[in-house]
Amino acid sequence: MALPQRDLAGLNGGSWFGERPRLALITTSALLAAFVIGFVAMKDLKYAVALFGAAALVLFVLVRPKIAALGLVAFVPMLSGLVPGIPVPNVRISEALIGVIGVTLLATSRRQNAVKWGVLDWLLLAYGLWWTFDGVLGAMHGHQHLTISGWGTVAGQLQFFLLYRALKVTIRSADERHLALKVLFVAAGAVAMLAVFQEIHVPGVISLIGTITGSPAAGGTGGVIRATGPFANWAALAGYMLPLVFIAICLGLGNAAPRQKKALFALGLLLTLALFVTAEFSIILCLIIGVCVLGVRYGQGRLVFRWLGIGIIVIAVGAGGLLAQRLNAQLSATAGSGRHAGVPQTLNTRWSVWTQQYIPAIEKAPLTGYGVELPDSIRWPYPESQYIDFLIEGGLPLLVIFGLLAWGMYDAARKAGRSDDPVDHALGQGLKASVVTMVVVNLVWPFLSNGGLPQLLWCLFALLPSTIYQTPPARPRHDLVLTELAR
Repeated sequence: MALPQRDLAGLNGGSWFGERPRLALITTSALLAAFVIGFVAMKDLKYAVALFGAAALVLFVLVRPKIAALGLVAFVPMLSGLVPGIPVPNVRISEALIGVIGVTLLATSRRQNAVKWGVLDWLLLAYGLWWTFDGVLGAMHGHQHLTISGWGTVAGQLQFFLLYRALKVTIRSADERHLALKVLFVAAGAVAMLAVFQEIHVPGVISLIGTITGSPAAGGTGGVIRATGPFANWAALAGYMLPLVFIAICLGLGNAAPRQKKALFALGLLLTLALFVTAEFSIILCLIIGVCVLGVRYGQGRLVFRWLGIGIIVIAVGAGGLLAQRLNAQLSATAGSGRHAGVPQTLNTRWSVWTQQYIPAIEKAPLTGYGVELPDSIRWPYPESQYIDFLIEGGLPLLVIFGLLAWGMYDAARKAGRSDDPVDHALGQGLKASVVTMVVVNLVWPFLSNGGLPQLLWCLFALLPSTIYQTPPARPRHDLVLTELAR
């Protein structure tokens, strides 16, 4: 989807320097920054360059806050799968962007333009704080000596709150929110193209993805390549694509972009193809069910079923071989394994890991968990389920808080789905389907503890209209009296 020039109008407003010069503060900050960067340069030039880049980025945010917020929308979700250290040593680039841009936007937002906190805001903050508390508690009780990466994991869920609130207070009007949604779709189109290039073996793409993600999954296993895009795992790419496909379908069914139907259709097809070449069956199954439900809700069930059939044929041509190989590997029985041919191989493996390693460990600390470091009794370091991950890290309280957060997300999406604005309505309906899907697929993979899906979801929730979180103002008492007299 192209970004017309008219969409970019008005983004130069809202500068932090707009009210008054603040020359003394600017001069002092510049001198302090120069001193700190010079001192760090004597120790490690790489970190000095990183600090200089951060200072330049802060200055840009102060001058062009709305463009900086659009940068968060475009780059944070798509770069969240990159390995730490690119380009800043020991730091994940998406988290650095959230930290520098998000904190600057929140710190310099004008008090008179503040966005009222809603239930979802408080639940997201509570979720992030409780995750951090569990990590710190586990490190103290287990006498764990965490690395920089470990402490990043401890406080990692708070990044979503920073991302959400920074976008919420900066991207305010309907035009700005709709522009941000276009930016998100354009960025997703680039990710989808990279995934397709990976699947068709474009020279250099697989090695590039392996380098930037630090994962051997980009090269495939057993001669089969499941697209990962700029993420370390194909499941992360599938999770990233799913909400966007749902929203694109809702935009089309609701005729929310009448002037861009062809572009929207082409982009939706590209995103769907990128999702299918991940061969992530849990996501694909939820996608098909979700599309059918959305078609019925929009009163266009027959149209959706007809296009779904055409889409399945197109996908079968483009990714049928990969899906057939994946399905055969999942359902074929291996001699001596004791697994029934009808039980998928991955589910059988997960069940074995959960029952033999994770659940016994969880039963020993059901209320506190173990923090980010796994107990010695666990040999397989991947919980393979978001809910098992919650229980092993924070116990039942963390799982309950997530349940409340999921309810808050669904409620916010449901309210947005009632909007008279066709774009906001489509965004709400798509997010509602995404939240339900998220709750289901988290059973078989920790989507919210990896890159892709969580960053994208919180960008999308930040683009919902702020008024849906606010209680309608109470009617003045004299209006109530007049109403009673009229009766």
